[in-house]
Formats: sequence, structure tokens, C-alpha cells
Amino acid sequence: MNELFKKYKLCCGRMISGNKRSPEGNFCVWNANIIVRSVGKVWHGDLNITKEGPLLKQIAYEFGEHLYVLREHDCRFDTENDPIELLISRAVWDTSKD
Repeated sequence: MNELFKKYKLCCGRMISGNKRSPEGNFCVWNANIIVRSVGKVWHGDLNITKEGPLLKQIAYEFGEHLYVLREHDCRFDTENDPIELLISRAVWDTSKD
């Protein structure tokens, strides 16, 4: 799975803005976590969903599963090992959405 993210230049742990401000009209998730149903957490870092949503959809297509984007506190530290259905319910975006 990591190779798919690297293929699309979405390096794990990356930061896209030091001040954590979204460009106007963009939906960004800072310190995001990406999970898939079959594996759990597969990626973390800053995401600009507006710009990178199509890349995430392509990764999901190539992997064969939806990707779910969660905020940092919803899938890190004490919550990372929560049941997958609970984690999915916390997603702020997934690859089935526009």
C-alpha cells in the first residue's frame, strides 16, 4: 500500500502547510489518518482533499478498496486500535464521495 502512496507523491508523514491554514476554497485535513477496511491505518500526514481527492480515488481504485480519511485524534494514540467500523464512522471524507 505504501508504494501506491509513493507512486502519487503522497509521502507518509508529510506537512503541506506550516501554519495549518487551508487555501481559500480548499478542504484540508491536518495530521490526517487514512484507513482501509481490510488493513486499518495505512497512511498519515497533511492532506488537501480538494486537490488530492482524485489521487486518493486512484489509489483506492488500484488497491481495490475505499480509503477513509480521519482527523488526527480519531485514529491516533488511544483510538488507533478501535474497531474498524467505529473508525470508519469517524471519517470526514472517503473515496466514494465527490
